[in-house]
Amino acid sequence: MLKVTFTIEGMKLSLQLEGHAEYAEHGKDIVCASASILACTLARIVLDAEQNGWLSSPPVIQLDSGDTTISCETDNRTDLVLMKCMFTFAIKGYALLAQDYPQYVRLITLT
Repeated sequence: MLKVTFTIEGMKLSLQLEGHAEYAEHGKDIVCASASILACTLARIVLDAEQNGWLSSPPVIQLDSGDTTISCETDNRTDLVLMKCMFTFAIKGYALLAQDYPQYVRLITLT
């Protein structure tokens, strides 16, 4: 099962993916592919946010098979709202996956 955890702690946002969906064999797993593209897109958005000066420190981006972490921190409310919007987009995608494939994806939000 793929476990997706979204956390907000103060001005820090984090998304973690652990495990594999195991919907189908490696290379044919549409659930894992969907989860991966959401993570890769969010990672690119966070890197762009860093280049735009929206983050207070370098982000943490680890995109490994079965173990992904994307986290960032801001130092003002305006940038926090922008980053929440970006993370929310990805979270909605994971929520749809968890809804359509509940035996393969579990979404946890800690805010």
